[in-house]
Amino acid sequence: MFLVLFARLSWLQGISSATLTQKAVESRTTNKGLLPQRGNILDATGKILATSVPSKTVFVEPQFYVSGIKTLNTDPSGLINQLAAILDLPASDLSAKCNSAAKWVLLAREVSLDKVAAIEKLNIPGIGFQSDSKRVYPMGGLMSPVLGFINLAGHGAAGIELSYDKELYGQKGYISEETDAQSRGLIDGVHSYQAAVNGDNVELTIDSNIQYIVEQQLDQLVKQTDPLNAIAVVMDPRNGKILAMANRPSFNSNDYGKYNPELWNNKVVSWQYEPGSTFKIVTSSAAMEEGTSSPDKLYNDPGYLDVDGQQIINWNTGAGGNPGWITLTRGMEVSSNVVLGQVIQGLGKTKFYKYLYGFGFGQPTGVDLPGEAAGQVMDEKTVNNFELATMAFGQGNAVTPLQLVTAVSAVANGGTLYKPYVVDKILDDQGNVVKQFEPTFVRHVIAKSTAELEKGIMEKVVTDGTGQRAEINGYVVAGKSGTAQKVGSNGKYSANNYIASFIGFAPADNPRLVTLVIVDSPHNIDAEGGVVAAPVFQKIMQQSLAYLNVLPSTSGQSAPPDLQPGPQLESKPVVAQRKPGPDEGVVPDLTGMTMTQAGETLSAQGFRMNFVGTGLATSQGNAPGQVLAKGSIITVTFSP
Repeated sequence: MFLVLFARLSWLQGISSATLTQKAVESRTTNKGLLPQRGNILDATGKILATSVPSKTVFVEPQFYVSGIKTLNTDPSGLINQLAAILDLPASDLSAKCNSAAKWVLLAREVSLDKVAAIEKLNIPGIGFQSDSKRVYPMGGLMSPVLGFINLAGHGAAGIELSYDKELYGQKGYISEETDAQSRGLIDGVHSYQAAVNGDNVELTIDSNIQYIVEQQLDQLVKQTDPLNAIAVVMDPRNGKILAMANRPSFNSNDYGKYNPELWNNKVVSWQYEPGSTFKIVTSSAAMEEGTSSPDKLYNDPGYLDVDGQQIINWNTGAGGNPGWITLTRGMEVSSNVVLGQVIQGLGKTKFYKYLYGFGFGQPTGVDLPGEAAGQVMDEKTVNNFELATMAFGQGNAVTPLQLVTAVSAVANGGTLYKPYVVDKILDDQGNVVKQFEPTFVRHVIAKSTAELEKGIMEKVVTDGTGQRAEINGYVVAGKSGTAQKVGSNGKYSANNYIASFIGFAPADNPRLVTLVIVDSPHNIDAEGGVVAAPVFQKIMQQSLAYLNVLPSTSGQSAPPDLQPGPQLESKPVVAQRKPGPDEGVVPDLTGMTMTQAGETLSAQGFRMNFVGTGLATSQGNAPGQVLAKGSIITVTFSP
């Protein structure tokens, strides 16, 4: 027995002493995670779209609140009311939490430091604070479906915040410290430390100035036509860069929880719809590439087309929609379903499907955004002749707005399909480029010669056809309207409910921008794409081309006044009404500037511009020297 006890004692003192010591240290060691600073999201010009600012979590320890209030000799309701006013919370809720039986109760998260200072002045017993950070979006609701938001754990939950969460979040650190019974650090105790690594910054291809132009026009469209949805996207066809994308209705990332979660979706990538006549661009391009049609090929259009006992009619049959023998070009100008039905018959199902997939339909584009839909393409094996004929003019198959603008960009650039993308580069917190994204070639879809033929047809649509409201002074514009019947609850196409759209590019001889505008179920207006969507396209393109300083088409036309080369103007000296705060700017004097100069000058102060007219700046809505919050909209009037 003695030998057993001696052996046990020897084991405890020798063999396991190191283990026991280690366990004792571990029991006295506290571990604290160190959170990294989340990276910023920037637009293409470097403006901050999303950033994190210091804040506090406010909590209460009820036992200390109750005992402390008793010693104050004051009415606690007054303090609670003041706290409620600061936190913008019901006083009754706060009172209940402060008097609860719990040991610790959360009162509010992401409270600004100004509010924390005001709370501290109240000296309410039991109220405490924990360091936190708040994600803010300085431009308000601008491009919220693109940016997304983060969850309470600090990780991305939607949009860019989600798709680039790994890069933005960074890496957690930690600190381990050996403490005594009162949780005080031991001077000679065990310590270890690993610093957190801040997240990288993400710079987008999206230009907030073009984005604002798009959203401004959508807002005006919504006021005028009260649609179910309004969508617009602008792409650079030379590389697949997305320069702007927006939808209405929308939400504000700063207060995303106040909105219906359905509004969080970016409809440019997630919404699937039948494109209608804008799809005729794909059908006609495919037929000309295969040599089964040409711009001057004649087709008989009596206003209807019989296909296996079923009839296809034009959108305006009986009202000028039975023109007789016309060319493919004229058929596109007047948006003839009958002509395009014959075009696809000549092309054949197998070859049509080759280009349907070749242009990227029925599959995700691979854009670097979450929630992308693949579209819906009818099974080639089961498609009958009538269904094939209707597919020629955009019925039967569903596409996303991004798929369509990507496909038409291939026509604009001479036949090359590029993968669309919204992030241009990743930067570390010192501004060094960590990763530069480059255009991604997907495939050659059509020959350059075919693309040129299609451009010529689309130019005629704008000058002589349904797209005349898309014309822009000084530029040759190529485009196509669409008026798609919506499928009703009975599974049949509606006779009075439409999706109106317009897609096009400019300058047609050297395209810089491709823009798609979609209006779902407009009211108070003719629902034709050339009537409701084309004017919005025209305004977006005109202002965006002016902002980019894109010179007019080489057609002998003089440049619009706002694009005439002008002197390099500096903003005139102004006297600020007061010293601006860190989130404020001073309104400059814009008199005499071009649109581009005025836009750049306002951007330097953190403002956005509302365009009115063309030419040189003659007046502005806010006086020079006025101090306004960054992100404010300044209305500038231009005159020739």
